[in-house]
Amino acid sequence: MNSNQSLRLSADVLRALHALHTEGDRAAITLDDVCEALGANAVPARDGVRARSTRREDVREIVRRLDEEGFVDASRMRLTLQGFALGASLTKRRLVPLHLVA
Repeated sequence: MNSNQSLRLSADVLRALHALHTEGDRAAITLDDVCEALGANAVPARDGVRARSTRREDVREIVRRLDEEGFVDASRMRLTLQGFALGASLTKRRLVPLHLVA
């Protein structure tokens, strides 16, 4: 996986974790939940060859790297404050301004 792919997957992982945390009462989020949100578990195999798509191993590696950088707590699969802010900024939902400019 090259650096562009890892950056794109990092953004996807942060976005998926943010969505999983904000969607409801999720007590424990696992790596399987993140992989399912990214479509990494549904990799079709044809003639013994996997199609080129996101792999579970790549998601695990990205979560480990984000943990080292302080964006994710990998042991609890929770976003840190920095990770939550970055994940929120990557969503398509528009943020509400803190004050209105007249």
